[in-house]
Amino acid sequence: MYTSYIWMAALTVISFLIVLLLRNQRTIIARIGFVSWISLSLYFIFEYIVIQATTAPYHSLDQPMSDLGVTSCGTNTYPLAPYEICSPYHLLMNWTFAVTGIVIFVGAIALHQFWPDNKKTSIATVLLVIFGLSYNISGIIPADINFLWHTLGSMPGMIVQIPALVLISIAIRNEKPSLAIFTCICTVVTTCSLILLFYQPPFISLPGGLLQRILYGAVYFWMVITAVVLWRNLNFERSGR
Repeated sequence: MYTSYIWMAALTVISFLIVLLLRNQRTIIARIGFVSWISLSLYFIFEYIVIQATTAPYHSLDQPMSDLGVTSCGTNTYPLAPYEICSPYHLLMNWTFAVTGIVIFVGAIALHQFWPDNKKTSIATVLLVIFGLSYNISGIIPADINFLWHTLGSMPGMIVQIPALVLISIAIRNEKPSLAIFTCICTVVTTCSLILLFYQPPFISLPGGLLQRILYGAVYFWMVITAVVLWRNLNFERSGR
């Protein structure tokens, strides 16, 4: 079993090195970036497959996504999980987490060329790379294998996307006003989800699993649409020459 997680880590390092080596090949790397971010639209399909295979009750509105990657069956499989978990397709889920993280940071590096060349966008790209790596770690280190490192690795990915999107929206507000507005909307959605996830209003029990999915899903949605918009604009510019 551990061999698979070693391969996940190796693939992460290899992917990172390849995208860095190709970053000056603007046409090739752009296509890689477009495909990477658009492929995020497949995430919830894989999650659905894993959910359908669970042999213990799994409540997607209430339970965290990490439960689907837990490698053992039973109760108390990791701290904060006193309920029963059994996910036979946990390896598929953890590969999905790992590959999702890879396509996020590959896309962030590859599509950086389409943002204005300034400090804001450079910081935003670094933050999106951290976002991807954080998500990647949640797959490489399942919660029941090492809860501490799983948690520490996952935490940045719940926060860094917010300043990243804010910086990008500010940087592109003159050149790409419509995309900037769309970025702001996604920023508000992911920010509200984070606040509600950690602060439950008195006398109200909000569905933590749903909030977590909205938290990440808003960023996935932004990346997919952004990749499509940038790709279409690039093709339009080329056809207009």
